[in-house]
Amino acid sequence: MLSIGDFCEIVKSLNKTNAEKALALLWYYDQQQVDVIKSAGELTRIMGDHHVGTPNQTTLVQSISKTKLANRNKSGYSLKPGSRKLIRDWLPDLDGFQPEIDHSMGFLPEAIWKNTRGYIEVVCREINGSFRHAYYNGAAVMLRRLLETLIIETYEHLQRESEIKNSGGHYLMLGDLVERACGENAHRGLNLGRDSKKGLQDARNVGNWSAHARRYLANASDLEKLRVGMRILVQDLIQMADLVKNRP
Repeated sequence: MLSIGDFCEIVKSLNKTNAEKALALLWYYDQQQVDVIKSAGELTRIMGDHHVGTPNQTTLVQSISKTKLANRNKSGYSLKPGSRKLIRDWLPDLDGFQPEIDHSMGFLPEAIWKNTRGYIEVVCREINGSFRHAYYNGAAVMLRRLLETLIIETYEHLQRESEIKNSGGHYLMLGDLVERACGENAHRGLNLGRDSKKGLQDARNVGNWSAHARRYLANASDLEKLRVGMRILVQDLIQMADLVKNRP
């Protein structure tokens, strides 16, 4: 279930009256407790707190009553049974809704990956979303995917992709990509700083364990230890691959 804050972000975008937006909020609470009752004062306060609107409480009472979608008693309003489907139809597909996240303060700040490639931005958003909502294994696996992508993008930009392909012409897996990028075992390597190399090696381990180790479960401290190193590394790779659009 979405948080009330996230649901209010959806309600704000609806082309509906204040009364209809208040009923959408009532629908939200009704999903948690059938026939829940909310007063006009409560609905007005919620709308104000979450910047959904600034309705006048007295006006809202009259407007909700005119919709004929809710029953009113001395405690407040509850939805009429036939109103639930109608109100649900006002809303977008909630299953695909991504909650609002302050990506500027995410695991990978937005300033690093904004205006790169669409598929890179989507992966970075999912890393931040997974990290923010404590899905640490998911964040680690998506981080693994991001690093694979950025290493390949870098080698392609440098026209050195043959160094990271096998005899069949397919790109290597992350472990081998990291080995080559870091210049291990006499490979030429990329021009990465010491911190970037260490971050890449550490992320390889956590990502591989999260993806393949049956009993390993990543936790907050595992990701926090990687956080600073990943910011440096991802920024280095994005710059080396020249992925930022509209660079001045």
